Amino acid sequence: MIEQVQATVRTQVPPEAIRGEGAFLQAFGFLPEGYDYEAGVYRLIQSELAGYYDPDTGFMFLMDDLKPDDRQTTLAHELVHALQDQHYRLAPKLGFAPDGNDRQAAIQCLAEGDATSAMLDFQLAPSMRTVDIPEDRLRERMVQATSSSPDMAGVPYVLRASLVAPYIDGVLFVQRLRWRGGWQAVDAVWRNPPTSTEQVLHLDKLDLREPPEPVPVPVSPPGSDVWDLVHTDVYGEQGVRIALEAWMRPDQAAMAASGWGGDRAAVFQRRTPPAVTVAAWHIRFDPGPGPSTDGEAEQALVGLAAAWNAPPSSRSACWRMPSGHVVASVRHGRDIAIVAGPPQAPEPPPTCDRQLTWAGQIASQH
Repeated sequence: MIEQVQATVRTQVPPEAIRGEGAFLQAFGFLPEGYDYEAGVYRLIQSELAGYYDPDTGFMFLMDDLKPDDRQTTLAHELVHALQDQHYRLAPKLGFAPDGNDRQAAIQCLAEGDATSAMLDFQLAPSMRTVDIPEDRLRERMVQATSSSPDMAGVPYVLRASLVAPYIDGVLFVQRLRWRGGWQAVDAVWRNPPTSTEQVLHLDKLDLREPPEPVPVPVSPPGSDVWDLVHTDVYGEQGVRIALEAWMRPDQAAMAASGWGGDRAAVFQRRTPPAVTVAAWHIRFDPGPGPSTDGEAEQALVGLAAAWNAPPSSRSACWRMPSGHVVASVRHGRDIAIVAGPPQAPEPPPTCDRQLTWAGQIASQH
């Protein structure tokens, strides 16, 4: 099954996109230096893989050593994916697209949430249904189910969280839809799917079909060096939340990310030796209520400063990670730029001038 997954990825996702994703995560310290991102993702998937439906071929795979109960529940889950494909064509919706991470994640949440909710109905029948479980208990159940595997130990947090997010966020999304209008409400969303994870996480944003705000590609670092842009993407509210969870408590991260309005990430490599890779993330927040329309962004930056043990500030913050990389952030109105520069010597304090200048240029882009 993992070979089938790898073959599908190779035919659909450009290798430079995978390398760029790994470089972005390493630059911000979400992955250790030298970590093989692609191999790590496949190891993690393989450790959790019990069944797999391939929308490109229409074939479904099931592990032959599953216990009888696990076989039935896995079969129920994968058959729902087959039905989704039959009625709504999964392959075009889940295919790779440049800067399409957030849109694809939204469809994955819908697909996995739909299949998981139906699978739980199958497990709970005939005594109860998934919609009979309060949301907080359902969340706890999903977190326990997706984090109890010993294979998860030692895997970088952002990889683990990214793998399980479509299941946890997805089943809560489908739960809210079913409370609202049963399975018919889920079908209606399949006919007009969400275009961002913000719409998955907030039904009011889905109802309004609030589109993400377009954010320009971050400018390259200032100075005389020549830089090549090697990767860009949009990670959405879910991606911002997962990243912030690596730096702060989950409830704080969810609160900070909830004001997301749009984002754009970029990775640059210096053209001249020695090779250096840097990354930037431009996040635009929704206007806050009242006279201070910058409130959402201001709160997010204050939270970042606290998480980085930097001086409290609503305008800028700087922090040196254990890897030696210096991460700096600047707020300009509703916009925050976070940049990760190359490693520096361990003597405190970190020199942030160049990073803060770069972040300031990005935050003021429109």
